[in-house]
Amino acid sequence: MPQVNQTAETFNALYEAGIPVFAYPGARPEDHRDAKRLVTRTRSSATVLGGHTAVVWVDGHSACIALTHIDVITEDEYEAAKQAEAGVTQGDEPDKRRRIYIDGHDKAWIDSNTDSNGIRWIAPFGVAVMEATRATVRAETGSLREIGRCW
Repeated sequence: MPQVNQTAETFNALYEAGIPVFAYPGARPEDHRDAKRLVTRTRSSATVLGGHTAVVWVDGHSACIALTHIDVITEDEYEAAKQAEAGVTQGDEPDKRRRIYIDGHDKAWIDSNTDSNGIRWIAPFGVAVMEATRATVRAETGSLREIGRCW
């Protein structure tokens, strides 16, 4: 147990809660090919669980994770990994394609325009002369899901 306490104490001496990390719940990728990696931040100091395992809690995960399954990363690595998770690569231009939606009644809608207040208007897909906001369609039909984008 002294070694485990020392591991937690050393981690706490080096890092404060809130540092960016790669966390591997369950298994590390070198130990299991289907290991899941979380790009996250610690939300606690390290503690000793049950007298045998040094652990830390992280954002976005409900259980503690062993320090052996934590890799501390830089802010730049954190930002790059978060962008990669979101499908954004360096140099990407903002997506200017028009969004296509399906509402709660399986009716298709497409981005129409954005007014001077920044409200995005959508129009029924096909031959139609009406427009509505996404919030209005969602309220009237029960849902509105983006299903694609086009030029």
